[in-house]
Amino acid sequence: MDDVKEETKAAVSAPRPRYCRTFARKRVAEALPEIVEAFAREAKKGSVAHMKMLATLGGLDKGEAPVVKKRRGKSVVRRLLDMTKDPV
Repeated sequence: MDDVKEETKAAVSAPRPRYCRTFARKRVAEALPEIVEAFAREAKKGSVAHMKMLATLGGLDKGEAPVVKKRRGKSVVRRLLDMTKDPV
């Protein structure tokens, strides 16, 4: 009887298929501090694979952040058109 109750409880708390990705992301985000600590602990012991994964998680393998492009100013034609408009 307890087995049936536990199965029902598990079925109720399971996410619907369309929410599985959101559910998984939430659970990973909750466990991320512990995961990073475990990777760091193994990397300190000399594990190259753990160090690579830690670098990937931290974005260290991507180098510097790209420079944000500034918006171009008005073209010469646009400035001339603005100057020739009659003020109202």
